[in-house]
Amino acid sequence: MHGVLSLARLYRNQWRSRRELERRQLVTLRRLVRHAANHVPFYNRLFADAGVSADDVTCLDDLQRLPIVRREDIQPLPERDLVAHGAVPRDAIRTHTSGSTGIPLKIISRRSDRSAFNPSFLRVFTAWGLRPWHRMTYFQARPESLNQTSWYERLGIFRRQVLFSGDQPETWADGLRRWRPRLLHGYALTLKLLAEELIVSGVSDIHVPLVMSTSGVLDDVARELLRSALGCRVVDIYASEEAGSAIAWECPRCPGYHIGLDTVIVEFVRDSRPAAAGEDATVLVTNLSNFTMPFIRYDQGDVARVSDRQPSCGRGFPLMDSILGREGDYLVLPSGKKLTPHPFFLVLDHAVGVGRWQVVQESRESVVVRMTMPGGHNENELEIVRSKIHELVGEGITVDIEVVDRLRRDSAQKLRSVICTLPEAQRSLRSPV
Repeated sequence: MHGVLSLARLYRNQWRSRRELERRQLVTLRRLVRHAANHVPFYNRLFADAGVSADDVTCLDDLQRLPIVRREDIQPLPERDLVAHGAVPRDAIRTHTSGSTGIPLKIISRRSDRSAFNPSFLRVFTAWGLRPWHRMTYFQARPESLNQTSWYERLGIFRRQVLFSGDQPETWADGLRRWRPRLLHGYALTLKLLAEELIVSGVSDIHVPLVMSTSGVLDDVARELLRSALGCRVVDIYASEEAGSAIAWECPRCPGYHIGLDTVIVEFVRDSRPAAAGEDATVLVTNLSNFTMPFIRYDQGDVARVSDRQPSCGRGFPLMDSILGREGDYLVLPSGKKLTPHPFFLVLDHAVGVGRWQVVQESRESVVVRMTMPGGHNENELEIVRSKIHELVGEGITVDIEVVDRLRRDSAQKLRSVICTLPEAQRSLRSPV
């Protein structure tokens, strides 16, 4: 019942004015910052070292006075430093997220801290036409969660099927064929693999009206693949465990992504200043729900662009233009500049004979392109790919091509297309090209 009340509250909030939403944000933010300073050892030390206090936050702009928190700051710390009162609550819920290195970050919360998580997604689903009697299918990265059932599902409301993202695409197709969902929700690249399998296998009897994508850049090629394979409308959702909710989502009527001001504060930062509309920017989030293990000015490791357009749908939520990817998805050139991943999609998604692919950079001097070629080696096409990648990265970088049977996934069962393990790619955005 608590989830139903949360959904009703979030549904009402989206129609409030931006001014009212920001007023509510400030009330919660001040309470969160005071709580973190007084009860969470990590933030107590962090604020003291930076020479700031909770009383310094009197308006939303004052949030910029607080230090930025990055994953590497909290990953090595014991739970007692990160959890309020230095103790893990008895009813703690532990979830994990995987970063660009594949090392999971443990997130600790109470059930009340996660009250906005599922309802924030359901708000998006209902905005796009999902109704309580419709069936859903989710991809899940952890097998132990496949058989969990919510109380509302037992009443026939928002019933869902859960597929393991570590299975093969043909297994997913069989599941969809049996369940016939109205909505399919999963990682961007998992959905892309599914669409490729359906098209290559000539499957035409699976139709899903609505596909929701998260956790990864949903490029134009992937969107078109999904539309062709499933006959669906494709919607992108930007979310994270650290933020505790769906951060931003595509609107049925507005160009861009609505930012959920009632669940999270989002900052777009470039070179330590607020980014202007249209600039590539590092995304910082402040989770307004989790008081057990707070995330305040947390660097998501993502790159996005804020918009200056005004919503036309009546919602008070501002708009974000686009999500460009994780900072670790950028390649680093010898000059130190970053190369966005989008040109690689244009080259490799349209290369003849190339199936799935992955670009990996572990040094500034070289990149490795791993790819499957279902129809067998095509040396001419490999040389064309090598030449085009050389044009993208420029002089000073060698390009190696490896044809493999299967690409590796990270520890969260995500198949990432562009991976850069250099420290420069994990830091706040400087100069992408």
